[in-house]
Amino acid sequence: MSESNCPLLIYVSSLPCDAEARFDVDKQVAQLGALTTGLVWDSKYSEYDWALVRRQIQQADAFILLVGHEYGPMTPTGISFQHRELVHAQSLNKPVYGFIHDRVGDYSTPELKLAELRQQVTGQIPHKIWHLGDELTVHAKTTVSNWLRQPRLGSNTSTPLTAVTAPALSVTASVKQLAAPVSTSRRQSLPVREDIEIVAQANVYRGGNLARHVVRLPMKTDRLWRSLMPLLRLGTSEDRLRAHIEQVITAEVSTVLLAEHRGSHAVDGVRIERNQFRQLLKGWADSGHVSSTKEGARTRWALLL
Repeated sequence: MSESNCPLLIYVSSLPCDAEARFDVDKQVAQLGALTTGLVWDSKYSEYDWALVRRQIQQADAFILLVGHEYGPMTPTGISFQHRELVHAQSLNKPVYGFIHDRVGDYSTPELKLAELRQQVTGQIPHKIWHLGDELTVHAKTTVSNWLRQPRLGSNTSTPLTAVTAPALSVTASVKQLAAPVSTSRRQSLPVREDIEIVAQANVYRGGNLARHVVRLPMKTDRLWRSLMPLLRLGTSEDRLRAHIEQVITAEVSTVLLAEHRGSHAVDGVRIERNQFRQLLKGWADSGHVSSTKEGARTRWALLL
């Protein structure tokens, strides 16, 4: 719970066919003293109101996606309402988590979009696959409990928050770091703001075909710094940092590529150049803002306080 005593507000995205799973998640959230938002839209009762949904996601502190056995109604661009909600939450740098109901067997052609969504969720965001209701209960309780332990999560402000569910030990360590005295010069010292072009690749879907395309996205380095600060306070791997930025720019990359490739209906699988991102981190390290340590084959980056 935040310093302002406002309960953690979690947007839950689900379909009418997943009512039982939605109730279970809502119940776990309520028992932990948090709140859920997000309507289960059914065209039998009301048309989908994207303006309302967008506002609810913006007001929420975190985002949960329930993926079941249906893809759900689609937007004119060919992606489902749920898919668009996920992309919007990622573009706002909300903490996101997916709960995927296990599916046995192959997907038929009409279900390929659902398979693509599942693949994107498992490849890009923290998630759990559940089989029985008891498993979903445990996963939901653990995820929300970890969110509640994160500093500043639940404050309902527009400050970007980490999209990673961090282990309790790491969160405890980060609290000690944040509580430590910080010199005035360090607090006021930020990396030099620069204009760069992020080189990214993404899958573009058109007429049942998939093609990989490159896009150059203008970006200011201070925006990237602000987005990564919560993760750097905790300390995390280079791969996790890069994946976080890929989530942040997904909506913008989609907009650019859909405009460039008329007739395309969806974009996913956004990846940025590894070497370019590594050079960005190295620049921050050279200026004394971050440090790196080797942990086996991985490099762990952390904020220098």
